[in-house]
Amino acid sequence: MSWPPKQKESSDDGLPSLENAGAYAQLDRDGWQVKYAEEFTIRFGEVDHARVVYYPRFFHYFHRTFEDWFGDALGISYREIIVERNIGFPAVRIETQFKSPLRFGERIRVELELVRVGKKSITIRYTITRVADGVLATTAEITTVAIDNDTFKAISIPDDLRERFERFRT
Repeated sequence: MSWPPKQKESSDDGLPSLENAGAYAQLDRDGWQVKYAEEFTIRFGEVDHARVVYYPRFFHYFHRTFEDWFGDALGISYREIIVERNIGFPAVRIETQFKSPLRFGERIRVELELVRVGKKSITIRYTITRVADGVLATTAEITTVAIDNDTFKAISIPDDLRERFERFRT
């Protein structure tokens, strides 16, 4: 796949064309989005004394991509979900494998694939690769649960969000 992949000029399905220059969506043969990705440069403050990315930073990269995915690919801002609709998506399960270190100044690609949509939860697979050579650095699967932000009780995923998730699922 070339970088960045060609984007739709306009969206006739109610979902946005990607505007973020560092983001792209991979489309299947029917034009449905099946992957979302962003590129970042590793900052000095993200590495530890061993001069590699400190492992909790990977979870920041995952969540940053998760937040941007809402607005860029699903057509609804994460802020609207959290603040205006009062719905949270805290992580309840994380499985991660670290394959190769990343260092200050390297450019990375964080790719997101929605692999499961449940009644109250979604599971997303993330991969992080080094852009320069395509080396796989990290993989993760993260399950998040829809909650009411006031009570912190799980809720069913609202129908409009479920529809957006289902359209993106691999």
